[in-house]
Amino acid sequence: MDEKFASKFEIKILNELTNKTFDDLAIILKKIGGLDYRKKVYIGNICLGILEFDLKELKWKFQPYAGYYLIEKPKIKLKNTKKRIKGKKISTDLIENLDEFKSLQDGYVGVEIGNYVGVGIKKGDQLKIKDLIQKKEIKFEKLKDYVEKNKEKIKKLEKKAIDFIEKYKNKNINASFSGGKDSSVSTLLAKKVIKDIEVIFIDTGLEFPETLKFVNKFAKEYDINLTILKGKNFWKYLKYYGIPTKDNRWCNSICKLEPLKEYLRKYKTVYTVDGSRKFESFSREKLSYERKSRFIKNQINIFPILYWKATDVWSWIYLNDIIYNPLYDRGFERIGCYLCPSMLSAEFLIVKQIYPELFYKWFNVLKSYGYSEEEILKGFWRWKKLPKKMKLL
Repeated sequence: MDEKFASKFEIKILNELTNKTFDDLAIILKKIGGLDYRKKVYIGNICLGILEFDLKELKWKFQPYAGYYLIEKPKIKLKNTKKRIKGKKISTDLIENLDEFKSLQDGYVGVEIGNYVGVGIKKGDQLKIKDLIQKKEIKFEKLKDYVEKNKEKIKKLEKKAIDFIEKYKNKNINASFSGGKDSSVSTLLAKKVIKDIEVIFIDTGLEFPETLKFVNKFAKEYDINLTILKGKNFWKYLKYYGIPTKDNRWCNSICKLEPLKEYLRKYKTVYTVDGSRKFESFSREKLSYERKSRFIKNQINIFPILYWKATDVWSWIYLNDIIYNPLYDRGFERIGCYLCPSMLSAEFLIVKQIYPELFYKWFNVLKSYGYSEEEILKGFWRWKKLPKKMKLL
């Protein structure tokens, strides 16, 4: 799956939960399965633990792995033993500082035994050792150094993407731009090949104000030949189709694809440079470099950054000093509509903080459809048919 650099928002959350300072470091996050936001946190090849948004309590949590105690002094010291203790409940006889152990709250605790450190779970007077790792020094690498170190790799990815776009330069071609990082990169790569390429942004009427400002700023900054299409009125169609969900995203067709389809009628065949990547989601894993649109018969989408990871995308942005949508620094993982059902609940609650008027506009609509406050905040409205994991919640 995808991997990315921790954003300013994620660094802030990590700092608060661990009482450490990770600012300016190359912290890598890798997405794993879960109810909502859930990622493994890495420094180099050492996994420190899991950062997640707990949907039960609607709060951020950090679950430490053994690797975390390479940078955090363990509170519990264990006596040396020949017994295998990893994955086992251990006798309190093995705990050297038993009084301190008893004074700790239940939950994750760091342990130390000989040349190893690890993580255990305390429950009452019991201690279960989850994992152990040999003591070693962790190298803290600055983000700017990480990016510079991978400069040649990024140059090769760029050349391959440009060579790919070159094949289409004599065809009817445009570029799709959402205001997000991936389409920003694919658009600028396309512009290196075709200087006056038409770049299409679709204003759904549900965009964040920052996105609208950024799109215009981006177009001006890089002399983009920008066309803005207006989406159909979402609120009008809401009455007919009901709440859009992850498994029934009618809004994407009405607000994005329909206006694009009408606009592209003038072409017999048109190729669109698209910033989609295989690693973004399970639904995009089967993408190939070229795909005929299922909705717009005369459109063929091409994907020049198909095999880039998010770390590659951000590295290209940083190396080329490219401006990016400020919403990424505020905690958003994807740039889209403020009420998108594909948005994480963690992101939806950020909307509440920074744009309460937009949040409550949609919140009140959801309530009028019979959803309780808890169901709204925990994201139950985002599915027409709840998946098993949400049913269990």
